[in-house]
Amino acid sequence: MGELLIAGPTALDDHPRQTGLLGGVGLYAAIAAAPLARTQLWSRAGNGINNQLKAIITRHGIDLAGVSWDGPTPHGGPNGFEPGGPLLPDIEPTDAASLGAVLLIGLPPDEWRRAQRVALALPGAAERPLVASPRPGDLADPGFRAEVCRCCQLLVLSVAQACRITATSDPLSAAQALQKDGARAVALTASALGGLLVYGQKTTNWPTWPVPVVDKAGVSAAFPGAIAGWLAGPGRADWTNLKRACAIASGVGAICAQGIGPKKLFDSTRADYLERFNRIRRDNKF
Repeated sequence: MGELLIAGPTALDDHPRQTGLLGGVGLYAAIAAAPLARTQLWSRAGNGINNQLKAIITRHGIDLAGVSWDGPTPHGGPNGFEPGGPLLPDIEPTDAASLGAVLLIGLPPDEWRRAQRVALALPGAAERPLVASPRPGDLADPGFRAEVCRCCQLLVLSVAQACRITATSDPLSAAQALQKDGARAVALTASALGGLLVYGQKTTNWPTWPVPVVDKAGVSAAFPGAIAGWLAGPGRADWTNLKRACAIASGVGAICAQGIGPKKLFDSTRADYLERFNRIRRDNKF
């Protein structure tokens, strides 16, 4: 099992059916990735997350050495996301001896640039996949979009987001525009319809396993989390491995959608992931 570093927000979310849920796209991604890779979270969680909630996270195999518990905890609710301060702590990761992949997710531009700089400065960065899942609104800035694309091996967005920021109605054209900005590969998600993967001159759709949706919270973060977890393992971020990563991430996203908050992800194991992955491959001859 490889090692994965995730830089992104941790929060407590108030859901219409339950308040004080563990949340934040960084934590959702880490929960999704943990059955696939030894996952370390780099985040400022704040002092609102009690020891019981910390124990739930660590029992899932997530390394919290890079998490700060100082200051107010970021909060998600009906009025939107309230960061309550920076989303990353002052401490920075320095050990990359066994690091197989990095995921940057949901950070505002200034903190994204810092996380990107740190990730690229770690030994072995040139051979290590960097998966990017930025806040879509930030990519409306062409300069920032080019910064993100130039430094990542895989950019993950929804089809709708990619078409909006590239001003096109065609998903393939949107993905190719993002490649022109520098992204080596682009994965565009389309919920129950699967998605589009573009890598160099190669393109394909990945299959999905449609399920009744109980709650969409965290699905958009679970998907890149599972991709990064898969890419952190043996092998490279090549065409075959990227296709498989998108397929298993599709199954993981479906698991997340079947519960409130991260509950279904916490209840799932690597065996559950692979069972869905194999069903998707078998049903679609993937």
